[in-house]
Amino acid sequence: MVLNLVTFGFIGLIFGFFLSFGAALYALARVGKLERSTSDLDWHSLADLQIDVAKLKKHVQKNQANINASQKLTQKEKMALAIEEAQIRQKTNVMPMQNVER
Repeated sequence: MVLNLVTFGFIGLIFGFFLSFGAALYALARVGKLERSTSDLDWHSLADLQIDVAKLKKHVQKNQANINASQKLTQKEKMALAIEEAQIRQKTNVMPMQNVER
């Protein structure tokens, strides 16, 4: 019984070692692939592109804020028109009372 537990522990230890060794080799391969793909990259152009993207993002955010503000104004105007129409309808429904005895 003791021999079986030690054997299973030893097998588990070996399996864990090979599993971790394989994971380390996989990570090294991925890092090597990343280094090879970025070795011939023009970093100055990439920095310029990043700046351009940041400027475009800021411009889009400003435009979106302007669009939202204009939509908010049109919604307020629509609400004001709806209130005015409702008030006009209420005024037209009222009939003057004439010839009423008190």
